[in-house]
Amino acid sequence: MFNVSTLLGATVAVATLLLMMSQQSCEGASEPVCSYRNSEDETIFLKYLPLLKKGQDYVDFGKDGKCLKRAICSDTFKTIVEDCAEHKVTCLNKQRFTGVFPACCVKCP
Repeated sequence: MFNVSTLLGATVAVATLLLMMSQQSCEGASEPVCSYRNSEDETIFLKYLPLLKKGQDYVDFGKDGKCLKRAICSDTFKTIVEDCAEHKVTCLNKQRFTGVFPACCVKCP
């Protein structure tokens, strides 16, 4: 005959295992992301990082080495796309910009 404590222990173990499996499947399926289609026609997925209050970004480079656009994931999981045409970057003022974008919009000798 089964011991009551053995049966209780087995029940708790099965319940814990089921709970752990359900948490893993929920976490993997519920994480929202932003998407961006780059100049090479590839889909890029970006995340918003709530603890840092910052979205991941992606700089889209053309074949000539100049960047074309930058995509940023917002806190509402909308992709914000900045175009090089929005920024007045020249070889003379390129040093005023911090980071890769938009300084990469021009190629200087």
